[in-house]
Amino acid sequence: MEPLALTGNLRIAIAIIAGIGLGVLLEKSDLIWRKTTLDALRLKDGRLLTTFLFSIFVGVMLFQLLLQQGLVNIQVRPAAFWPSLIGGIICGIGLIICAKVPISAIASFAAGRIHALWVIIGMILAYSAVNAVSGFLSDTLYTWSKPIPYHEQAGDYFSFENPALWLSIISLVLVLFIQFTIGRGDND
Repeated sequence: MEPLALTGNLRIAIAIIAGIGLGVLLEKSDLIWRKTTLDALRLKDGRLLTTFLFSIFVGVMLFQLLLQQGLVNIQVRPAAFWPSLIGGIICGIGLIICAKVPISAIASFAAGRIHALWVIIGMILAYSAVNAVSGFLSDTLYTWSKPIPYHEQAGDYFSFENPALWLSIISLVLVLFIQFTIGRGDND
């Protein structure tokens, strides 16, 4: 069976439909509001965290199912520990300052919240800054550690050697923990 590969106008149409669907979902679930993100970061409202973790759980299971059926392929670029750690810290700082991630910033702007334009401009400038110093990063940061090993084929999903199974289990346990400890916050 050939892997699912969309090309041409069908690929663009599916991307537009998926983008509109995701934008509507983000708007209806209040995930584009700064207060929702800040409440999640302050552990006052667990809706964002449970949505995120449950999405990981469902996404990993769905990807593994499609992988076993031969409809998708694993395409992972090798990563190194230190660049990933430093990038995660910088991303976390940006999330704390802006209370938005790229997709929620774009959805917020599309919903008419003009102030999200500043976040989008900051993200564009950050991307340009990384491109400007990419030679320096390649010569220093990327040589600090060896690439993190990954498997071309993860194998059977229900095998304990499969990291996808562990990611699913941990995500589901965290969803239950957050649901029963933090809950939905004071606004419901």
